[in-house]
Amino acid sequence: MDTGAGAGGAPSGRGRTVLVAALLALTMLVMLADLARPAVTEPLRRASATVFAPVQSAMTGWTDDRLTEVTRERDALDARVKELEAELSTAGQLSQLEQSAAGWGGHRLLPARVVGFSSDSAPVGGRTVTIDAGEQDGVTRDQTVISSDGLVGRVVRTAPTSAEVVVLGGSDVVVGVRFGAARALGSVDGRPVPGLPARPPGQLTLTALGDSEIEVGDVVTTLGSPDSIPYVAGIPLGTVASVDPDDGQLGRTAVVRPFVDADTLDLLAVVLLGEESGS
Repeated sequence: MDTGAGAGGAPSGRGRTVLVAALLALTMLVMLADLARPAVTEPLRRASATVFAPVQSAMTGWTDDRLTEVTRERDALDARVKELEAELSTAGQLSQLEQSAAGWGGHRLLPARVVGFSSDSAPVGGRTVTIDAGEQDGVTRDQTVISSDGLVGRVVRTAPTSAEVVVLGGSDVVVGVRFGAARALGSVDGRPVPGLPARPPGQLTLTALGDSEIEVGDVVTTLGSPDSIPYVAGIPLGTVASVDPDDGQLGRTAVVRPFVDADTLDLLAVVLLGEESGS
């Protein structure tokens, strides 16, 4: 006769099935009781917590203090990883900046990070950004400021440890330039052309000197200023995106798309005059 037990008193397959069914039924009854009258099962929950808490602690071997310590160590390591990633990113940007500047005249550069900004309604007549380098670092008014992509603007105000840079695109920011294969002369600014719709944000206007032809794709670079103040020569500024129709303007005009995105400025460099890199 089948007694429901196997060798050694262990439940047989049928016995295990009955046991599982009984446990399931008991579980369902406890759940239903918990839903109907939670107070009835509260002692059971407390007893379970009392029984299993030491077991869980023994399984992990960690006290609350140890868990807090490990969490603190993990957070510290995570913060250090982020610092190293930022340092690596900065090193990469610096390398790219130096490589770019080497082809623009090899000027000595002072790296600086953007730490603030102002709107287009600033008193200087255009949008400005604040950098974390100033008079103590050798920064003076009207120095050229660049990024690895090209011209950013010029320094307009200085403080001991910071400076403000007016960015291309303001109505008062006019830059003498050369453009195209013939290196024709012109100027770039953010003012709208009379009789034409206003430029979309981020686009500049090239005005040719005299009757020079402008073609789509022409590269625009800085002409340079006397003593390189406020702009040194040969810094890439942008490319011609489209040529305006001739509606009786005094000179040919075109839309210039700048190389530098003013909305994503981060690591910049102030061009220091009087000494070239590596000299």
